[in-house]
Amino acid sequence: MTRTKVIGIALAAVSAFAASSLWYSPVLFGRQLVALSGVAASPNPDGWKIAAEMLRNLLLASVICWLLAHQEANRLRAALGFAAILWLGFPFTLLSGSVLLPNVPPELALIHSGDWLMKVLLMTLIPWLISRKGWTRLQLSRQGESAVRAVHPN
Repeated sequence: MTRTKVIGIALAAVSAFAASSLWYSPVLFGRQLVALSGVAASPNPDGWKIAAEMLRNLLLASVICWLLAHQEANRLRAALGFAAILWLGFPFTLLSGSVLLPNVPPELALIHSGDWLMKVLLMTLIPWLISRKGWTRLQLSRQGESAVRAVHPN
């Protein structure tokens, strides 16, 4: 795995963690989450839960990065489409099933679904953008080397 991919995965995981923390905070949907689920947010979450969530994010970002590397997503539109397909195929499908079978309130599923859309977008776009910049730099350096070889064959 290249340094660029590792940086992209790490940034994606940390960004998704921060964005999700904001998503479930009282500033956005924390109050609705408590009202719909009856689960109160802990003012001081356990350290092991934070570490576990970061590990989950790192794993998911790694898988998305691996899948993205096997796609022809050279344009932003393709990367966004890829993220949308991932979200529809997995979190959206699973969360909509939770509404049908265990009778989770649709509003609660929508809150979680929005969080997952945000996570999947961040975990797709951040590595894509970082690897794209790295790829452009690599192409430019190779072009520069070719130009130097053309002028100085030895």
